[in-house]
Amino acid sequence: MQNRARYAMALGPVTVNEIRISGHHQIGVFQDEVPVNNDKLPDTPDWDEHTRLAAEKEILGFFITGHPLEKYKDKLEDLRALSTTDIAGIKASTGKDENICTAGIITNLRVLKSKKGDFYAQGALEDMAGSVEMIVFPEAYRKLQDKVKLEVPVLVRGGLRIEEGVNPKLTANDIIPLEDAKVPLPRSLRIRIPLETASESVVDDLHALCAGRKGDAKVLFDVERQGDFMVVMEAEGYNVHPDRNFVARVEELCGRGAVRVID
Repeated sequence: MQNRARYAMALGPVTVNEIRISGHHQIGVFQDEVPVNNDKLPDTPDWDEHTRLAAEKEILGFFITGHPLEKYKDKLEDLRALSTTDIAGIKASTGKDENICTAGIITNLRVLKSKKGDFYAQGALEDMAGSVEMIVFPEAYRKLQDKVKLEVPVLVRGGLRIEEGVNPKLTANDIIPLEDAKVPLPRSLRIRIPLETASESVVDDLHALCAGRKGDAKVLFDVERQGDFMVVMEAEGYNVHPDRNFVARVEELCGRGAVRVID
C-alpha cells in the first residue's frame, strides 16, 4: 500500500481543479460545501531504476518502463546464459548438478518442508522471454536460503529436470546477483595488423587503446602483408582487459576478425 502511494506521488504534482461541463462552472452537487484544495503534494525524490521497476511489478503485475535484465543484455551474451526460450527447447534432463547458466528475477517463491523435515524452495525464474519453474533442493537451500529471497536480477547455475508432458524445471545449485557475476575473459589473444591498412593514425589509436585498457590478458601482434610475410611481435606493457568493447574497438581499427583468442 505504501508503494502504491509513493508510485502515485512519483507521477508528478497533482492539483484539484474545477470541472467545466457544457460551459457551466461546476464544482459538485453541493457547491457551497465542497472546498477546493489547490495544495500540491510534496515533492518526492526520483526513484532509482530498481525501485521504480519493483513498484511497477508490485502494483501492476508487469513492467511497463523497461525490464531489469535489459541493461545486462551484453553481459548475458558474454556469460552464455540460456534464456527461458532456450530452456524450453531442451528435450533431455541434465541432472540437478549440471551447470547450465541462466538469469532472471525470482518470483512466486515458496519455502516448504520435505517429509524428512528439510526445508527447500520452489518458485519461478522470469526473464524477458518468459519464465521457468525453479526448485532449490534441501542441500542447495541450506547455502542459498538468503539468496533465493533476492529481488534483483540473479544468475543461476544448476540443472534441468524434464519429464514427459511437463515443462522443464530448473534445479538451482548456485545463485548470485547478476551485478556481481564476473564474465570469464581470455588470458591471452592475438591481434592481426594488416600492413595494407595500418596507417600511422591506426597504429597510434591501437597503442592508445591498449594503454587505456590495462588488464591481465597477454597480447601478441601478428603484423602481416597479405601473401608475403607475417611477423609475430610481443610488446612489453601491452597486457589488456579484453572485454567485448575492447575487441569491438580493435576490429574497428584493424578489420573484422582481427582479434583471435588463444586461451
